[in-house]
Amino acid sequence: MTFASNEDAAMSRSISIEELHEISAEAIQALPRPVPIKNDGATVGVLMPLPRTSPEYMRKVLADIDAAAARRTPEENAVIDRLLAERGAE
Repeated sequence: MTFASNEDAAMSRSISIEELHEISAEAIQALPRPVPIKNDGATVGVLMPLPRTSPEYMRKVLADIDAAAARRTPEENAVIDRLLAERGAE
């Protein structure tokens, strides 16, 4: 299916891999909910619009993350490092 408009993309129940190449950023942001990405009928991913946030809110979120990280024990950090390494992260 080719999208005639961004509204068509926003109302879609799923998006194919081929359609994913054609959809605009505006159409993605207009999606009312996460939409499955399909390939030959199988769901291979999810396209999820991300709402815009204010810089102030983002600063607060990042400060909260930093504060939580500072409270972790060395043992907790070791567990996190091990789990990330098992998943191929460095």
